[in-house]
Amino acid sequence: DETGKALAEVLKDNQTLMSLELGSSIFLVLMACRNQNKLGDEAGKALAEALKNNQTLTFLDLGGNQLGIEAGKALAEALKSNTALTSLGLGGNQLGEEAGKSLADALKSNTTLTSLSLDGNKFSEGLKTTIRQNFGRRPGATLDV
Repeated sequence: DETGKALAEVLKDNQTLMSLELGSSIFLVLMACRNQNKLGDEAGKALAEALKNNQTLTFLDLGGNQLGIEAGKALAEALKSNTALTSLGLGGNQLGEEAGKSLADALKSNTTLTSLSLDGNKFSEGLKTTIRQNFGRRPGATLDV
């Protein structure tokens, strides 16, 4: 969590970094860890807060980071105001139904996201359908749910 929070602080004022991959495979190389990243909810919420102000990052992969409901809801809120992010990877987390609903709602107003990975988050089939409907309105979009 502390690493994620520190990273979020850097991203708040970042004006040059456009791509950041923190998915489990790349993090293994960068941090010499044996397991998946374990950023967790607190780091996820801090990263979401940074995304509200960051207008240069276009690619963010947070797959396999044990992000839960609170991080998912915070990221959904950030998507409502972020106009730079075009690709977001949240697959293999623990977002759950409540965070999924928040993300589905955010997809109604966010028009810049064109690639979204949510697979492996145990959403109901009904919620998956809603996410597909809300996201599928944009041309050329890719969605894994």
